[in-house]
Amino acid sequence: MDTSLHVVPVSTELMDLLVMLEQRTFTETFVHQYNPADFNTFMEEKKSRKALTAEMSAPGCLYYILYEGTSPAGFLKLNLHKQPDHHDPLDPAPVMELEKIYVLKAFQGMKAGQFLLDYALEVAAQHNIKTIWLGVWEYNTKAYQFYEKNGFEKFGSHIFKLGQQEDTDWLLRKQL
Repeated sequence: MDTSLHVVPVSTELMDLLVMLEQRTFTETFVHQYNPADFNTFMEEKKSRKALTAEMSAPGCLYYILYEGTSPAGFLKLNLHKQPDHHDPLDPAPVMELEKIYVLKAFQGMKAGQFLLDYALEVAAQHNIKTIWLGVWEYNTKAYQFYEKNGFEKFGSHIFKLGQQEDTDWLLRKQL
């Protein structure tokens, strides 16, 4: 494992950096998938400093920034004790949602995603989490294969709505 990769919990001082990472990674990944007006509205409503500050204040929400050396490379968002919406509760509990792993394109292919997933599993162990789960867009084959390789299995799906477009996210889980 590359020792130059490391994570730092997001503090108030790092909010502007988190906002930049959220906006840039989401844009790099999805800008071509959506109507531009819907995409811009989503970015204003869900990726603004105000929105991310509100997210961070939720109980059990944990954000971490990934660095490669001194360069910000991506981020991780976890939600302790959050069950999937509109599904039977996952068992065994306690559970944790791995809501976001995003890596800037410039740092992809450097095992940064694996580093963040391994870190999420360490956090899960520290909190005695028994099941970790996440949602991944059904057409994001690369991400789905990554999680499958890491022992996650599909258990359902839900709709992710951005503007007028509805996409299907597959729900994956791993028992720890």
